[in-house]
Formats: sequence, C-alpha cells, structure tokens
Amino acid sequence: MSKIAMVLELLGDGKWHGIEALLLRLKLSEREFREVAAFLGRYGFVKVDEANRRVKINRDFQRLLAQAVT
Repeated sequence: MSKIAMVLELLGDGKWHGIEALLLRLKLSEREFREVAAFLGRYGFVKVDEANRRVKINRDFQRLLAQAVT
C-alpha cells in the first residue's frame, strides 16, 4: 500500500488526527509524512492545522472516496 493510501485510510473517518499519533501508526518519518500531507493539502484533499499539529481529510474528498469504495 502506498504512503498516500495509508494516510487516507487513517483519515477516512473525517476526524482531526494528531500528527504524532499518525507518525506512530504509519511508521513514517516526519519528513515522509510532511511530504504526503503537503501533496494532499496542495490539491485540497486534506486540511493541515500546523499550529495544533493535526490533519483531517476534506469532507468532499471523503465522500468521493466513500463512493469509490462502494
């Protein structure tokens, strides 16, 4: 599974997730995670809250993913 797919799978619930917790669960380095989050954020797929070190999936993109899976 790609790093992007792993991140999206964990964010799929639509809730805010702390970056530290995601790093531990995904077993990614901070740099790897930041690259993935920056890519997803650039295209509006996720929202990154740098001040609180958390990230969540964009609601519209979440719906799109849910439709693609079913």
